[in-house]
Amino acid sequence: MPFAFHPLSIFDTSFINYPHLECATHIIGIGEALIAHPLFQEVPAGAYHGNEIKILGTRYHDLTYAVMTGASGKKAERDAAREEALLATCLTLNWAGMRYLKEKNFELISNLGVDHRKKAAPRSTTTVLIKAPDKMKLEHGKISGTLRLVLGKVEGAVTYFVQACQGDPNDEAAWLKEWQFTKIKGGVELTGLEPGKIYYIRVRCLGHAGYGPWSTYVHIMVV
Repeated sequence: MPFAFHPLSIFDTSFINYPHLECATHIIGIGEALIAHPLFQEVPAGAYHGNEIKILGTRYHDLTYAVMTGASGKKAERDAAREEALLATCLTLNWAGMRYLKEKNFELISNLGVDHRKKAAPRSTTTVLIKAPDKMKLEHGKISGTLRLVLGKVEGAVTYFVQACQGDPNDEAAWLKEWQFTKIKGGVELTGLEPGKIYYIRVRCLGHAGYGPWSTYVHIMVV
């Protein structure tokens, strides 16, 4: 019996039209969800494992950030990475949708990091609202002009944006320096700082629900 609708239409695939950074973040999240999902540890030929999707999403994410920070020559490479990451993601979601339609097991389309258009059963997932990091510690780096920021993992966060202010932290225009990280385990290194100056540091996160609020700032003198 033919399908009543295309398998991919089960999912809300509006993320394919998201701006570059949000799209890449969403793809990384889908890859991580597939890695953790007990029913998707093996995939057939033509589909992509969660690890592969996460790698493609991370490459697209890194190229996007490079273009955002001035590497305009990488735009074509970024666009190609977007196309490849979206193709891989949609192929695997399509396979998940086909399995669901055949097996009628709602777990096959739940907890995949993407919403559903067709609600065949009560939802088992909820959108995670990104919180501000609340456990942050600044340390002096191993070399002059660097700092090490240690912070706890935020649920639902894929990208961590770190900003530095050398002037009045209450003046938004003073927050001029920024770094971004997808991995924070063990702390992250902040480079290019001026020794002898006091810096204020704050962090916010990006996940499927969008950007979270900025954390309260911490400060330290760079040596």
